[in-house]
Amino acid sequence: KPYLLDIFMALVLFFTAKPLYMALTRLLRGYKALASALTCIILLLVILIPLFSLMSIIATQALEFSSQVSKGMQNGDLWNWIAAKIDSLKLYLTHLNLPLPPGDINLAQIVQTAVSKSSAFIYTNAIGLIRGFTVFFFDLLLTLFIAFFMFLQGDDFIKAIKALSPLDPAHNDEILRETETTIKATLWGTVIVAVAQGALGGVGFLIFGLPQPAFWGTVMIPASVIPVVGSAVIWGPAAVYLLFTGHIGAGVGLILWGGVVVSVIDNILKPILMKGSGETPSIFILFSILGGLTYFGMIGFILGPLILSFLLSLLRIYQKTILAPAAAAGKIKRPTPVGDGS
Repeated sequence: KPYLLDIFMALVLFFTAKPLYMALTRLLRGYKALASALTCIILLLVILIPLFSLMSIIATQALEFSSQVSKGMQNGDLWNWIAAKIDSLKLYLTHLNLPLPPGDINLAQIVQTAVSKSSAFIYTNAIGLIRGFTVFFFDLLLTLFIAFFMFLQGDDFIKAIKALSPLDPAHNDEILRETETTIKATLWGTVIVAVAQGALGGVGFLIFGLPQPAFWGTVMIPASVIPVVGSAVIWGPAAVYLLFTGHIGAGVGLILWGGVVVSVIDNILKPILMKGSGETPSIFILFSILGGLTYFGMIGFILGPLILSFLLSLLRIYQKTILAPAAAAGKIKRPTPVGDGS
């Protein structure tokens, strides 16, 4: 049980990197063990180099942000800045003839509490991120070790599983094909699009002068899978902040950048990357991702949609093999409507 997720991740790598392994096998004239080892080394570098670089930037910026907030809290500059911004907001609302917050609501205290707790949360998680990288690294090594043998014997393993299945061979092939398609579509069509949106969002934060662009760009990656709003849940409030602080040009620029560049990339990349996969309602995909994250952690980002795909495949097989033949044979009768006298 402790290694099931590592085995699953090795299966994901097997399906996605199998073309690379086959190409290396042909290049090395049939030396499968060497081709498998080179494939695993390439995967290790492809995963670790950008991830390590990104985590270093995130941790550094998160700790820097927390340090700046703590320093501002101690010398009082942060509270003075917050009070000045709230006074400016009240004057702006008065100028627009909009109602002010009730007098018993201390906006400054609310903002101060939120900033303090956010700073503590970011600091704690930044330290945890650095510590957790070691655990992730050893899990990755175990996953690649399993993937090494899957490249060598994965096809034989799948044949053995199909031989043990009680389903018809055609149904086994359908489930396997659907599983492979879902893994590739989820990995390329969801993960890569989310990373692309996060990267572009971070670039937008950098262009328009917002702090910690790498940190907020990373936050946009999981936010981008939310239907309708997506990464706008991050860059939208940032644009509003720029507008309210008098940076009208930067605020409008960030809105245009987020609405045109960041959001449209989803409509450009996803149809290309998810070509050949079945059309599943977005709300189903959302709940499968949320459920996967709840039960399995970050790997649930892929495992959740895979379980959903497996369920839908079984339902289609049930419909084809049981419901449809029974209906054709007249075994399923329509219920008699109530009140028709029969």
